[in-house]
Amino acid sequence: MLLKHLYRISLEEPPLWCFFIGVGGQTSDMMEGLRIERLHAYIHGFKNAQREMSVEDEEASAFFDWLIETGEFPGQGWHCKYLSDEGGDELRAIGKFFGLLHKYLLEQRPAWFLDLNKAPQPSQIHRGSGEPVRPDIRLPGHVDVAASSR
Repeated sequence: MLLKHLYRISLEEPPLWCFFIGVGGQTSDMMEGLRIERLHAYIHGFKNAQREMSVEDEEASAFFDWLIETGEFPGQGWHCKYLSDEGGDELRAIGKFFGLLHKYLLEQRPAWFLDLNKAPQPSQIHRGSGEPVRPDIRLPGHVDVAASSR
């Protein structure tokens, strides 16, 4: 459940990530306000809500176990590591997390991932007219993987 949600967010254009993970009030530039720690807090809150609702998310647990096994979830936490790995560049740190999520999904190929990539997926963000910002947010490589799984 969490991975599908994060995957859908990751497919949006980076400036649109803030509509999900938020930006601080200290800036009017949405890109400047994106922070890896906000993504971390968003994920933490999502997982806490699942626990409160007694929802087990074995898939998310397996992903975080995979991060640990690959050395991408050290003791100081993945969000601190990625920010350090990317030289303090917040956007690249978030991109690294989403890149690892994509790598994991391409390795595991869960049914929802394949199904989602078999048909156009409009952006979750809509213009004032109600029209999606982009008619299809899927990545070509992911579409190819889904097509080859038929």
